[in-house]
Amino acid sequence: MEQLVYKVGSASFKPKKSAFRFGLYVLIIGFFVLQDYISSQIRGTGFYISESLLYNHIWLFVVPLTLLELRLLSYFAYTNPIKRFLFLLLLSSLLVLLHITLFTSFFVSVSYLLWTPSHRFVSIFDSALSSEFSILALYYFFLPRLYKFYTKPIQESEIRAGYARTIRVRSGLKTIVLNPNTIETISTDKPYTFITTPADNFLDNRSLKAFQTILDPAEFVRVNRTTIVNKNCLLELKSRKNGDYDAVLRNKKTIRLSRHYRRNWKTLLQ
Repeated sequence: MEQLVYKVGSASFKPKKSAFRFGLYVLIIGFFVLQDYISSQIRGTGFYISESLLYNHIWLFVVPLTLLELRLLSYFAYTNPIKRFLFLLLLSSLLVLLHITLFTSFFVSVSYLLWTPSHRFVSIFDSALSSEFSILALYYFFLPRLYKFYTKPIQESEIRAGYARTIRVRSGLKTIVLNPNTIETISTDKPYTFITTPADNFLDNRSLKAFQTILDPAEFVRVNRTTIVNKNCLLELKSRKNGDYDAVLRNKKTIRLSRHYRRNWKTLLQ
């Protein structure tokens, strides 16, 4: 939540973070305008500060389109590296075209109000496409990795420190010690819980909620009302083309994902 500063007798709140972001944006625009000026001096071409200011607002559209890309990535997630690469390649290209189209529309609309004659849509679009396509394409293509890197709050070792390193289960008269990494799924089979591993299957009297408290949630994900999945055993996610997905495990078992646990799906893809 933004820290708000309220001045007595004033009718407005002043969010410090908003002021910082605005100042940062002005600084960025100023940098690009200065770059245009230096470039014009080196090349011996004309420099018009009003046009440079307007043109460099192209970077303003990065903000909403970044949010759009992150939203789309949360809905269209591929575990297959080839499919993910092709999807990101297509998505980044489409976002660049959308970015330049929106910017060009903005530029031409403002120039129509300010100058006579105004700038033509095609000339501005071609100019932006030729000069900014590579930068924008690289940004939108690598954004998912950058986002994942910078939003990781703490190291994996710190996350896992408080969770069980072994699980004890009964097998007849014996007590078996399981390494959590060997567990594929944990599902309810009332009145017991059913634990599957590559070597064997086990019954336990603890609930799914109990297992959720002792197992690392970064590895063990609740995907529906009755099942927890070890994400390291996931082979792929298959879309049902209606908003639902199936998780296919390495043992070829298929588990349907529940929409009620949609927010957990992202963990499966990390």
